[in-house]
Amino acid sequence: MKTYYILLTFLFCYSIAQAQDPYFSQYNAASQQTNPVMTGLFEGDFRANINYREQWGSVTETRPYRTMAAGFDVKKNILKRDYLGIGVTAMRDEAQAANLTQNRAHVSVAYAKHVGGSSRRRTDQYLIAAGQFGLGQNMLSAQNLWFSNQYDATAGVVNFAADSGEMMINNNSPLYMDANAGLMWYGLFGEARSLYFGASAHHLNTPNISFFEGTRATLDRRYSVQAGGELPISKNLSLLPSIVGMLQGSAMQIIGGGSFRYNSRDLKEIALRMGAWGHLSNKLESGMLMNAVILGAAIEMEQLQIGLSYDLTTSQLSQLNNGRGAFELAITYIKPTKGRRKKVNCPKF
Repeated sequence: MKTYYILLTFLFCYSIAQAQDPYFSQYNAASQQTNPVMTGLFEGDFRANINYREQWGSVTETRPYRTMAAGFDVKKNILKRDYLGIGVTAMRDEAQAANLTQNRAHVSVAYAKHVGGSSRRRTDQYLIAAGQFGLGQNMLSAQNLWFSNQYDATAGVVNFAADSGEMMINNNSPLYMDANAGLMWYGLFGEARSLYFGASAHHLNTPNISFFEGTRATLDRRYSVQAGGELPISKNLSLLPSIVGMLQGSAMQIIGGGSFRYNSRDLKEIALRMGAWGHLSNKLESGMLMNAVILGAAIEMEQLQIGLSYDLTTSQLSQLNNGRGAFELAITYIKPTKGRRKKVNCPKF
């Protein structure tokens, strides 16, 4: 029974209030989803990545909530030291019993302007601007929903054939246009020393995602800021702190922390990462709440990076899920630049 209460509450907030975006704990591994300005922001010719997140399986009675994303982007040198990034990305978010689903696909274009430094000394600075344009649609299996008018208290069962007394819900929202934009500055100041600041705005056109014909439920603009860098600790060890803050409608959340990166310095470079982040969000009444502690690890193997993370619930929801939050997997493949083509130095995320 608790599954239906959770689902109906979610649907009410989704359809009547302002809808909000899913997110990834490994936000830098979901680069184009986090900020379109990260399109082409890697050292290589092209990049392909997939992200998978699963949560609330210990609370819901059927299947967990799932968020999946994939991206592909390329980088092309232009002019003397500038580069152009072009990419495509898609995201699908599924919310269990009624299969409430968000689908989006975007094309991203980013232009990076070299503003100082020397590639030989690895002391580069860049300013990047990006735009992202695409389509989206939300879907719902309304036949899986039931309402109080359909509950037979005498028999203790739900009569799905009975009149719900509710407005007719469409299975699909209208297909909508979606526009996003981003900015970033980053600087490299020698071996394992970098710094970056970025900002983005999503859903600039506030599209209509209502399931009810003749009504409007807008997808609020999402504003994000991010910062991070790399600090050397020893010859083989560095620290990668990072933080991202997101504001969408009345909802605000912050994910911040860092990971240690150990580099073996072999010819075929293998690096290991391990770290922790805190996830904070604003409470409905007032103040901030620590929702989860995120533990993560990753391995870098030449062209491939595999990251795993787990969200340990620290809010009152932990009384229901025993602290079991979300599992996340991120896989990134980067084809390195070879030959005499000019290599663009980028920070590690």
